[in-house]
Amino acid sequence: MNADDAARRQLAEQMGLAFEAFGTPRMAGRVLGWMLLTEEEEVALEALARDLGVSKASVSHATRLLEQMGVLRRVARPGTRQAFFALAEDPWTAMLAVEERVSRGFARFAREARAALAPNPRRDARLAEMEEAFALYLELLAAFTRRWKARKEAS
Repeated sequence: MNADDAARRQLAEQMGLAFEAFGTPRMAGRVLGWMLLTEEEEVALEALARDLGVSKASVSHATRLLEQMGVLRRVARPGTRQAFFALAEDPWTAMLAVEERVSRGFARFAREARAALAPNPRRDARLAEMEEAFALYLELLAAFTRRWKARKEAS
């Protein structure tokens, strides 16, 4: 392994730790980190496993998750059964959309819990605060997403 490969592996691990702190599997972050750092436009699943020093099964699970998030896309290559992956055209907007869905779920939980359960002042206050926090976050996230899309369109 040369110095660039070692640095890429270390940086991919940093992305993995960031993903893990976000509540997402570390391997998904490592795969995304590697895809951001590689010089290749498309990378085979087997190459990802080899370069990251992990099993194909763990990379397969991570790529499926990243595909579902809209961050990676599977690339078909005629004449081969190997799976190839590339970064999605706009992975950051896709990640913002995931954050919005998750946050809407939290706000909905708080709202539905208050509606479904008998009144309890302490619990209702906690749930109201939760709903208010996520409502504000969703408002800010929507504004941020609009600005991000406008910036991308302008560039």
